[in-house]
Amino acid sequence: MSLKDAHFHQITTADGTIAGTPLADQFDSNIDTDVVCMSKYNKCYFLMYIGAVSSTPTQTLTVIPCNDADASATNTAIPFRYKIVTSPDTNSVWTASSSLLTTTGASQIYVIEVNADDLPVVSGVKYEYIYMHIVETAGDGCLAGVIIIMDEPRYAEDVTDTVTA
Repeated sequence: MSLKDAHFHQITTADGTIAGTPLADQFDSNIDTDVVCMSKYNKCYFLMYIGAVSSTPTQTLTVIPCNDADASATNTAIPFRYKIVTSPDTNSVWTASSSLLTTTGASQIYVIEVNADDLPVVSGVKYEYIYMHIVETAGDGCLAGVIIIMDEPRYAEDVTDTVTA
């Protein structure tokens, strides 16, 4: 990931409806990120940053493919790679999974990498849209947020097109 041609997507959060801008209780229940289109990108990264925590929160993260920006026809979770940053300069190795249970603790970054080659073909249709689904599995609130980075563009553009509908 060079980020030279990356497209950054900042999600404007509406409390309880979409995960994005840091909020005090971001993952109050099941919540999703924006749906993004991978048709022009080979990689998508979801960066989830957990700041302060009030007790012992954990979340389960999955990446869900869908056939359109409304996520009206979704599929089961797809594989992704992840790495965890648990202190200022401690990065875990890349690990493959289709689900990730976060650990309790403040100041953690979860980097979720999705490869466009892992998007499914369903009834002859290639799913090109994805979102990250976040389920609070234990504990109370935490100050957290999500940023999406689209990387490795398939077409060179000086100004990238929007990745949401």
